[in-house]
Amino acid sequence: MKVLTAGDSHGYGLFGIVEAFPSHFNVDVSKIDKALRMRQDVYGRGARMKMESDHVEILSGLWGKGTTGAPLTFFIKNKSTQTPNSKSSVPRPGHADLGGMLKYEFEDIRIVTEHASARRTAMDVAIGEFFKQALKKLRIEVWGYTITVGKIETSLEALESLSIEEHPLLCPDENAENEMMREIDLARKDGYTLGGKVRVVMRGLPVGIGTFNSYQGRLASQVSKALFDIPSVKGVEFGDIHESYKLKGTEVMDEMRSHGERITNHAGGIEGGMSNGQMINVDVLVKPVPTQKQGMKTVDLKTGKETVTSYVRSDVCIVGAVSIIACAKLSTVIFAELMSEFGGSTFRELKERLETYRRRVMMDD
Repeated sequence: MKVLTAGDSHGYGLFGIVEAFPSHFNVDVSKIDKALRMRQDVYGRGARMKMESDHVEILSGLWGKGTTGAPLTFFIKNKSTQTPNSKSSVPRPGHADLGGMLKYEFEDIRIVTEHASARRTAMDVAIGEFFKQALKKLRIEVWGYTITVGKIETSLEALESLSIEEHPLLCPDENAENEMMREIDLARKDGYTLGGKVRVVMRGLPVGIGTFNSYQGRLASQVSKALFDIPSVKGVEFGDIHESYKLKGTEVMDEMRSHGERITNHAGGIEGGMSNGQMINVDVLVKPVPTQKQGMKTVDLKTGKETVTSYVRSDVCIVGAVSIIACAKLSTVIFAELMSEFGGSTFRELKERLETYRRRVMMDD
């Protein structure tokens, strides 16, 4: 199965193609649109989000609501089609501007930022929500939540998906969430941005998905590659490695009981390149958005002189949005791996093959 995305931040729109998805899966487009709205409306977003009202259209590969097996074409139209600034040769620290301009010999950073922009993650969410729906039919659930913004952190876990109506920052800890939002408000007022950490959780993936036989097929490698594709993501941690690396090996290995039950889940559900039947827990570290309201020192590549970056608009904190995007990315990776391992021309075939495998690897007998 292949996934391809294209489109620019202020171009006609965003495009996505999914090839070799099985037939006879009924998709709920309204749920995709709901995920797109959450990506836009989660606390900490900037003025650009108010200019868009994302809606996905699936232009091919459906007959009614059901997939046909033909390539699926996803489309999200941009409402804002005019770049917010004029031609510039002044790269911003933390962005793709400098490398993109020098490598591709551009004199205008807008050519770089149009596709390097995090706007493209709207299509990642649309496609990922599609796969998330498919995974749920396979008895696999995915959700994510905010655990850190700046220096404010919570140890509470979300045991299911959260709504932004009840949790505007998608943090399960109400007290910590209120503190996080106050920090974001202060950052907005004083002209700087904030980073943080989110956790993505998957429940229901059977043991043995992935492989130890090749580096390309190792599940942690595939998941990491997808999550690092999200703009501003600078770290991916599985399980509680941020703490367990300090401990003795006897303290962090997930010992087993009868039927394969684990006493702990320090590994985050992946061992030796494969799922181990536990819940998958992945923490994603997000740096502050590079564009600062306060100018940053840089150089004008046209004149060679030192200068200061200009400001038009940006998000203050994208941590909550990353929890949604990361869920989409994880869903895409896992569904693609299931198709690779089990295949099937129809969704029913895929489901039956997965259930047969589940029964084979169960350790109940």
